[in-house]
Amino acid sequence: MEPGTKSLTDKLLDSQWVRLGFYLLLFLPLLLRREPTPTNELKYLQIADEALRDGHFWCLYLDGAPYADKPPLYLWIVMCFKRLLGFHCIPLLELFSLLPAFGILVIFNRWCGGRLPRRWLLAAESALLTTAYFLGAAVVLRMDMLMCLFITLAMWLFWRMDQGEQKPSLPWCFALAVFGAIFSKGPVGFLFPLLGCLVWLLAERRPRDFGRAWGWRTWLVLVVLCGIWWVSVYLEGGRDYIHNLLVHQTVGRAVDAFHHKRPVYWYLYVIWYAMGPWSLLTIPVGIRDAIRHRLRGLSRFFLLVSATFFVLMSLFSSKLQIYLLPLFGFVNYACFMILADREKEMPGDGRNLRRICYIVAGVMLAGVLVAGLFFPDIF
Repeated sequence: MEPGTKSLTDKLLDSQWVRLGFYLLLFLPLLLRREPTPTNELKYLQIADEALRDGHFWCLYLDGAPYADKPPLYLWIVMCFKRLLGFHCIPLLELFSLLPAFGILVIFNRWCGGRLPRRWLLAAESALLTTAYFLGAAVVLRMDMLMCLFITLAMWLFWRMDQGEQKPSLPWCFALAVFGAIFSKGPVGFLFPLLGCLVWLLAERRPRDFGRAWGWRTWLVLVVLCGIWWVSVYLEGGRDYIHNLLVHQTVGRAVDAFHHKRPVYWYLYVIWYAMGPWSLLTIPVGIRDAIRHRLRGLSRFFLLVSATFFVLMSLFSSKLQIYLLPLFGFVNYACFMILADREKEMPGDGRNLRRICYIVAGVMLAGVLVAGLFFPDIF
């Protein structure tokens, strides 16, 4: 092969879409053979069935009792395909967890492509995809991955505006992404972008730039769309349902949770296995460089917004491992940027570390394929 020419393998690896197609093939047996879990997935199917049967669209019910725990977007998707097909097609619905996960990989790769050499970018991508709870959320019917996609998109758009990009469409797209996060999972979809942007600008001593993303366009979109949502809920479900949605399910969960109540320090040890096995690499790397004040630019932004979100979720009374999902990508890519910057300090210029990353990710993805073929209910 002539110097400077790429092999067929290298050309295929350079294509994001080829890699995603390969990942999809690995996940496909699991998507086709896995049975829905009774605790969450069957519950969502039942909620959709009741909504279609009783003709309510904005207010959701489970066994006749109000279910204001979640916004309706994800359940609308379930309802839509039940209406179109006449039955619940689980593999099709699972794609609305898996495809948002792929979307997150695409966003981070485009975002960090100028900062990470290809060899480190592939390592970061494979590490995020095989992060324990990211991998699980990619195949289980939940709205968390959809919210995570909108949050990642919103923060990417904010970063572009913060770096001086002047496209008129950016503030509108940012606002729609924030609303998409809210409409997928609730207030966390609003608080992550809001506090992440604010803390970053305060750390950079540029609080006056807050209005660049959080200007009148963003607030107008949020007020109008949330207003349409809440008024529709009030008209369909009355005062009790809207109180349940806006007060009981938000303030109640945050201050004195009636579900999943945990102590404030709970995430300090949970994150190690929720982000496993990569937490053994990424968390020490991030903490080390933060202590040494070596963080700069995009990696600093990623870790700062991750720390802000971690503190916020720790202060909330209601806690689950999956609630940390939005910060996984930011921590992961930040630490691989740090490793790429420190490459010359590593034995073998980081080749051994990347080789280990590829081996671990490959074993885990092979495990997904084996689980799909022989143990489909493991998830």
